[in-house]
Amino acid sequence: MAPTSATPDCDPEELERFSKTFLYREAGILLDTVTRLDRAAKVIEGRLDTNRNLPLAGEQRTSDVHPGHVAGAELLQVTGILGCLHAWFFYGCRWDEGWAGFGNRIHRADFKTLAHLGPPLSLRSEETRARVGPRRLVLRFTFQFEQEGRVVYTGDQTAMFMKDQPLAP
Repeated sequence: MAPTSATPDCDPEELERFSKTFLYREAGILLDTVTRLDRAAKVIEGRLDTNRNLPLAGEQRTSDVHPGHVAGAELLQVTGILGCLHAWFFYGCRWDEGWAGFGNRIHRADFKTLAHLGPPLSLRSEETRARVGPRRLVLRFTFQFEQEGRVVYTGDQTAMFMKDQPLAP
């Protein structure tokens, strides 16, 4: 399912184009709603429904000591989606125009507590640094994900976006 927009600053048609041309199919876009898109502050906020079909969480063997939760890899995938939304909405990186993006460095990833299945996650990404060129963009972000008022994840990560620059196998 493609994400929806709950803010007038996020054009639903652009969000649909993002989803239809993105580097992952819709099942890999682990974001349900964009709730804030602030171009001046370079902040994007959103929501993830943890009752949705999550690729790893659904494969867990759960017990009293290992409750069902959003897997760490899924939380990291969400950071990538948010970073790509920054590149798309703030810098005009369009996947169908030759742009691609890749996580470059995880400077810090803190899993504060389990993100349980059921309550939604509130997601926040803020750009902290940018190097912008005509065919290359490097962005650094901080992330904070909360569930029911508790911080479940914080991160500091860098991503690189390139236009028409195939990577060697």
